[in-house]
Amino acid sequence: MDDNDIPLLSVVMSVFNAEKYLNKAVDSILNQSFKDFEFIIIEDCSTDNTLQILEEYAQKDSRIILIRKDKNKGAKGFIENLNIGLQMAKGKYIARMDADDISFPNRFEKQIHLLENDSELFIVGTSLEMIDENDHFIKKLPAFVDDKSIKDTMFKNIALYHPAIMFRNEKNVFYREKMWSCEDYDLFFRLMLQNKKMANLPEILLKYRILDSSISRKDKNFIRWMMVEKARAFYLENKKYGKDSYDKYDPGEIHKIVDVNYKNSLEDLIFALKTALKFSKKEEFRLISGKIKRFYPDESLTKYKIAAKLPTSFFKLLMNLTPESI
Repeated sequence: MDDNDIPLLSVVMSVFNAEKYLNKAVDSILNQSFKDFEFIIIEDCSTDNTLQILEEYAQKDSRIILIRKDKNKGAKGFIENLNIGLQMAKGKYIARMDADDISFPNRFEKQIHLLENDSELFIVGTSLEMIDENDHFIKKLPAFVDDKSIKDTMFKNIALYHPAIMFRNEKNVFYREKMWSCEDYDLFFRLMLQNKKMANLPEILLKYRILDSSISRKDKNFIRWMMVEKARAFYLENKKYGKDSYDKYDPGEIHKIVDVNYKNSLEDLIFALKTALKFSKKEEFRLISGKIKRFYPDESLTKYKIAAKLPTSFFKLLMNLTPESI
């Protein structure tokens, strides 16, 4: 691509150790029916043949802009990579892509058509098809189509699938780098607060790969749910006060929440206790209760123990009706 050319679309993809699936992912982008795009790929210090594969692609297709990172920073680095892509993007629109997924050939064409024909629409996703490591079908993930349904659903369940989104390139739109494992949820909440119009195409336009390595161990899965709950909490703070406590937030503290010997703040422990109740995590509830008794012996846990005895369905209803009350 000539330096003076301004593409209509910028595609942003962060890559780490993806050699097994990378060819299918990259080919699915380069073979799109819509051709006017730049493909910004941030290579995050892979230890396999990922970089070599990407360099070969970049030599053959001038639309590829390959960025080599000099240090891998894990989950924080992934979000940093996405923001690098956003900062570099020249296109009118930005599309996300992951290095182990497969976009259908007409994905970009259909998403751009919708955005070009609705000037009020900011972001558009699609329905997905889940596949396993061997490309075998698992199930369909249908998406809510209209703005109201998406926003009505978003607080309970994510209603835009991050690997398949396309949105308008506005330089004040970015991912918050401390929202590890839930950067997409946090972004969607902030777009909702700005009254950005959202939509999904009903068609399945991306194959979303589920890997054994992406199925978290039990403690990591709980930590991820805590981070999602933190995104929800920030959303509620913003709605009520016009700002949130993100600047004071330390995601590293959340990662230590299941370390029985680490003294978290009482505020973080109570937040974890609520999360354990909401998602019926009995083992984590006992662990966190034990930490509170050990480090904050004067703190009463009576109301939480009563809540823990409630039927799960009742407690979830209570949390949805009064998310700040327990």
